[in-house]
Amino acid sequence: MKTVYQVQALPADGVTITLEGKLLRVLFDFEKVEAKEGDDIHMPTADDLYYCESIDVNGRGYGDIISAIVNDRYPTDQKDAIMANYELVKDDLCPEEKKAEYIAEYQALQNWRTRAKEIAKIITSKLES
Repeated sequence: MKTVYQVQALPADGVTITLEGKLLRVLFDFEKVEAKEGDDIHMPTADDLYYCESIDVNGRGYGDIISAIVNDRYPTDQKDAIMANYELVKDDLCPEEKKAEYIAEYQALQNWRTRAKEIAKIITSKLES
């Protein structure tokens, strides 16, 4: 889930992990929070606030991490719908006006899975050291 987190220094590899009992908390894809015109001038903005992805993982394995990251953004019913729609495209059974939308949804899912694998590699490396 997208969240705002206060970070004194960004990790060199872009991933922060915290072990909390059996839970593994993962933060990644940090993006600086910038004050925008029109923000409440009476509310100070800290210099060390970042938007980031925050995922809780039950387990410490590579597959557990990938599943948690993917499932956070794409719950099972949504993944099923994306896959079913993509099958319609592959079988040339979907309306022409929906084809580009279905392909874009499928590609976004695949891109997120690839990102999840990159993050999982970093995390498993950190856990091993």
